[in-house]
Amino acid sequence: MKKCAAALASLAVLTGCNSTPEADTGSVRLDSPEVHSQPFNVKLAIGLDKGQPIPIGDSPLKSNDTGLYVSGEMSLGAGFSAKYQTGKAVKATLKYQLSGQHAETAQAGNLSHAITIGYLSDHESGVESKEQSNLLPSDNRAWELDHDLIDIAWVTGYRLSEDTLLYGSVFYQTGDIDGTYYRTTYEGCNEQHAAECALSHFSDDGSAYGLSLSLEYAFTKRFLGSLEVVHSRSNWFNRNEDDTLINGNIIYQF
Repeated sequence: MKKCAAALASLAVLTGCNSTPEADTGSVRLDSPEVHSQPFNVKLAIGLDKGQPIPIGDSPLKSNDTGLYVSGEMSLGAGFSAKYQTGKAVKATLKYQLSGQHAETAQAGNLSHAITIGYLSDHESGVESKEQSNLLPSDNRAWELDHDLIDIAWVTGYRLSEDTLLYGSVFYQTGDIDGTYYRTTYEGCNEQHAAECALSHFSDDGSAYGLSLSLEYAFTKRFLGSLEVVHSRSNWFNRNEDDTLINGNIIYQF
């Protein structure tokens, strides 16, 4: 998703980051159902997070957008873990392993189940234009928006071998977008996104649901890698969109 600076220096720069308000918080799941039984076991991950931007109004869909994300997860004991992730969106997740062997003792044939509940937030900004060139300042309007979503998932895994875990999830997201259009000239206001520069406001209640299937492999005791396929149906700005995306990551645990 294109992101433009909050304050832009000239009309040439404004037209260079032309964009439309859009919903895209990414698609990455990659939440293993096996949790370490003892507290303070930490996993750090870096990976790719693909998303399908859904623009407001009747603007055409853009191609899938790939972003980089990083996350840190720590076990809390008693089957709980907490995870913080930043990338396309900021996501905080609490996970509880309902059944199955824990991560440090899991053997081939282990069947595990977990539930997760998370909160996602994201802030975006840009400039929307009627034309791509030869614009007057009045033809442009800046915008910014905030996503706020709750994410709930059921995760089930089956350990194929000591080093290989196959797992999948069923998930549901619901939340809202709040946004504002602004003048692109600063006359009469202190800065571009000041309240006195606001032209109009927009908001939307949206949701998404889908399935994911992931394969995790331990190269060593410390380093792991994962690939996943995510299929989802999203409804934002009264537009229903289906998409299938592939994500991956590398994990270091200690």
